[in-house]
Amino acid sequence: MDYVLKNFNNFIIKTYEHLLIISISLLISTILGILIGVFISNKKIYASFVLKLISILFTIPSLALFGILISILSPFKIGIGRIPAIISLVIYTLLPITRNTYTAIVSIDKSVLESAKGMGMKRREILTKIIFPLSIPFIMAGIRVGFVLGIGVGTIAFLIGAGGLGYFIFEGIERSNSQMIISGTIFISLLSIILNYILYIIEKFLTPKGIRK
Repeated sequence: MDYVLKNFNNFIIKTYEHLLIISISLLISTILGILIGVFISNKKIYASFVLKLISILFTIPSLALFGILISILSPFKIGIGRIPAIISLVIYTLLPITRNTYTAIVSIDKSVLESAKGMGMKRREILTKIIFPLSIPFIMAGIRVGFVLGIGVGTIAFLIGAGGLGYFIFEGIERSNSQMIISGTIFISLLSIILNYILYIIEKFLTPKGIRK
């Protein structure tokens, strides 16, 4: 606790850096994940291939992925820093959002969609007024998982110059400073819990009252 109080300003700066790369990457992966999920729900012939491809990317170890991205981006002088960190975080958070979006849409009772068509609703209206409202709990669950994954991988991203709370863990290890390591670990854990709860509240707010538990 003494270490946190003495270095509070640094914790605020590192938390901001951590949240910045996670927020940007999650915004991108959420947009991509929902668009891909909607697309493959209509083109089921592509669904298995797309989900398998994203799953394969997800299984690449984070350090190996960082190494690949550094090699690819270095000629453009952006191989170190936030850009490769954001790209890797997008790759890691894309799977749960895409999979949950796809699963949510294909799980909707077909009779509901047929009734909507029978009432003269167009595809866009069905998507915005029926499919998305019914899918929100599943999509938000994927986003919450993605956020937690992002916080963890974002910690390792410190090693490629992306900043963030990983500073306290890795610098603490290098300096054999247990206070830095413990403080950083606690801060990261609290950040994960708090953000997950905030997203849970947002999920409850967005979910139509009729399907809330």
